[in-house]
Amino acid sequence: MCLREKPGTCDCSKTKTLQSVKGIENKMNFRPQILPIGVLVPILLSGCIESRMPLFDEAKAVTPAPAGRYEEQEFKRGAWIKKESGLLTIESPSYNWKPDGKEGIEFFTIHDVGDGFYMLSVRQKNPKPNDPYMYALFEVTKDGILAYQPTCSDMMKVRLPKEDLPLVDGSDCFYTDREALVRSFKTYAQRLLPTSRYISMRP
Repeated sequence: MCLREKPGTCDCSKTKTLQSVKGIENKMNFRPQILPIGVLVPILLSGCIESRMPLFDEAKAVTPAPAGRYEEQEFKRGAWIKKESGLLTIESPSYNWKPDGKEGIEFFTIHDVGDGFYMLSVRQKNPKPNDPYMYALFEVTKDGILAYQPTCSDMMKVRLPKEDLPLVDGSDCFYTDREALVRSFKTYAQRLLPTSRYISMRP
């Protein structure tokens, strides 16, 4: 998972550019299939892409992923391999994610932004006034649910149009407009590879 180790820092997975996509497609050793949105699983966000005010209405959040155990995978040496697993629970409209063997629980909401994409919005359970909202993008594909979790530096390398550029504060990118945030993430997803893949763990 991508963790915020301390305020003002990000520790996200290394980004792979689209130059590597063709090779990865040839190496992915799993059967192509249309996976239901139920394989969606949350991730602990880095806080690299943020907003100081809420950009999504929590009352309109969706709960497409059923509660249960899930596995996070990362792509290494030509295959998806397990990184960690955990338990997903729902307290509508919010989700709770508890990684196995780790302290703490993640609280977040999911928002449908169209075309098979979902935006995750995370904030502390009992936030302080200055605690930001943090974001990541999930995409539903035939190969699974893919997570796009760029750092601020990664996002700026995409060369976004002027109207979609965030405010850069230290190591973090801040957005004030929801549509600009969504467009930026979708542009990122078109040009770079996902950070992780998530699948449901069957009993």
